[in-house]
Amino acid sequence: MNAALPQLSIRDLDVVYESRGSAHHALKGVSLEVRAGEMLALVGESGSGKSTLGRAILGLLPGSARIQRGSIRVDGTEIVGLPERALRRIRGARVALIPQDPAHSLDPVRTIGAQLVEAVHLHAPRANTADTRRMLVGLLDRVGINEPERRLHQYPHELSGGMRQRVLIAAAIAQRPSLIVADEPTSALDVSVQVQIMALLAELRHELRTAMLFITHDLGLASEQADRVAVLQHGTLCETGETKALFANPRTPYTRRLLADLPLFHEARAPRRTEGPRENAIVVSHLTYAYKGAGGRPGHKAVRDISFNVVAGQTHGIVGESGSGKTTLLRCLLGLITPDAGSVQILGKNPARVEGATRRALRRAVQFVYQNPHVSFDPRCRAADILAEPLINAGLSDRRARATRVRAMLERVQLPPAVLDRRAANMSGGQSQRLAIARALLCDPKILILDEVVSALDVSVQAEILTLLETLQRQLDLTYVFVSHDLAVVRRIADTVSIIRAGEQVEHGPTETVFSTPHDDYTKRLLAAIPGRDLMRPAVLA
Repeated sequence: MNAALPQLSIRDLDVVYESRGSAHHALKGVSLEVRAGEMLALVGESGSGKSTLGRAILGLLPGSARIQRGSIRVDGTEIVGLPERALRRIRGARVALIPQDPAHSLDPVRTIGAQLVEAVHLHAPRANTADTRRMLVGLLDRVGINEPERRLHQYPHELSGGMRQRVLIAAAIAQRPSLIVADEPTSALDVSVQVQIMALLAELRHELRTAMLFITHDLGLASEQADRVAVLQHGTLCETGETKALFANPRTPYTRRLLADLPLFHEARAPRRTEGPRENAIVVSHLTYAYKGAGGRPGHKAVRDISFNVVAGQTHGIVGESGSGKTTLLRCLLGLITPDAGSVQILGKNPARVEGATRRALRRAVQFVYQNPHVSFDPRCRAADILAEPLINAGLSDRRARATRVRAMLERVQLPPAVLDRRAANMSGGQSQRLAIARALLCDPKILILDEVVSALDVSVQAEILTLLETLQRQLDLTYVFVSHDLAVVRRIADTVSIIRAGEQVEHGPTETVFSTPHDDYTKRLLAAIPGRDLMRPAVLA
């Protein structure tokens, strides 16, 4: 590592995607550098070129992409034009990647230890396996994983999301690289785990003097963690500078719009005014559920004595860390599991007790929208097939009638008809989430259960989806259960909120009351951990 040189230096980089005789310029004349121990945050909307830049640095551009001109140097070594064999020696050893989603970056059928040993031996093939495993135990301990020796024998599904992300960080720093490209490393994590992971990255960065390119859509997080910020728009670097100065006085309208779209700058939602009293669409009373242990004995109590009501036409937010019981609670609401004690009433019916036609009607009335539609959709299917499926299941056999309803729903969720011929894998994150909402609405539901539906989206697309959900709720009189680890988002969209910790509801009530005058210390800690509070000044929006 040459301390006199930037660990990353990019000059006049142009990247072009070529398809069917046409060319799309993904990056145009990008120049930036990152020095030892420094974090540069790369921010911008979906399609701005952030991921393309990260792939170019790692030499992992797809076959359809071509570096038209420019230079990429890592610790003084030119990356552009290197043969694949040389790139393999550099990846992991001198430049490492911390990917966004550990669930898809770790092999589900191999132990953590086997995967980490393999990663180390790629660059040290003669290393003794026993010595490598001892080194890895120390490394896992260093990144904050308890019982590290036992974790080496576990599979990815046996670890929490935060633990899996720490495993990827351990893999990234194993060879003490000059540069780490961190691609949205905390977007799928709850706010308290996010704080822990970012604190760990800052500590390792300063200790190892590693340069870090932090690709993120979270401007609040960037404002607290990065030394400098670079803003990409349509493949062009439109603004760069020291973090505090750039956010205090953004020069371009694009940067000001990104900041204005942050949920922090939106007023808390006032409860909807309705004519006369409204019934509760959802009633949860003293709900308790324990997973069975060995031999059918009572095991871990995932949910304990939770109670709340959701008024028809309103939104109830559910906030909690990984492992708090949110998923178990949703499974009870959907009737997928039967509570051990207490009850759930959805539109006046117990979802775990109904059968036959009543169950089918209730399933149509309560629709679930997943966090990541790219995972829940078949990537081989066209959007037209994805939207037609629920109508076919509901018995609508007339193809022309289905097409009419699909096109009307596309208009409602603000998608162009041209998307019908696209495959799910070829759609942007915002388009995929609109498609998921459209699919759910084609069943004419009364209730939508929305599980982290904006957590992986950049702030501008996130703002568009939240506005769309609010519009649909008013137009269709929908009731929402909105699960999120982003408290600023919950504050914007939810009328009421439950704060869940270790299976217990520590606080609930009107959202603004809970957020402005929290009583529980856990709620106070969550609110204090919201990134970007220092951005809440008039100058940012001027």
